[in-house]
Amino acid sequence: MKQATIFGLLALMVVGLVATTGLVSAYRGDYSVKGPDCNEERHEAMENAFESLDYDAWYQLMTENGRHPRVVDVVTEDNFETFVQAHEAGENGDYETAAELRAELGLNKGNGPRDGTGHGKGMGQGKGQGMGRK
Repeated sequence: MKQATIFGLLALMVVGLVATTGLVSAYRGDYSVKGPDCNEERHEAMENAFESLDYDAWYQLMTENGRHPRVVDVVTEDNFETFVQAHEAGENGDYETAAELRAELGLNKGNGPRDGTGHGKGMGQGKGQGMGRK
């Protein structure tokens, strides 16, 4: 009985972890999914920043509460207009244009390059050059 309870709890934890990871990752680059920090007030402020091409307001919203998402390292004041165009294209359902503009910026819908230059900042990842043995 004790083993069954432990196994059940472990299985529940694994399912919860998988579901949570899927939800958190789903919104990146998918304009139909709201991010975990989205609320109506923040959304309105974000839309206002996009409409007025106000990079500083956008940056403040993205980094509030000590956050520092990767997008603020990629999107700069110089390329913010392209980012806004990608956002608008995605909201209008033109996902192909949005993806092209995001790729131009170095944003790949949350699916970064598989060459070790992604989350690990190239620090030792991807050095095998795909030469693994099968």
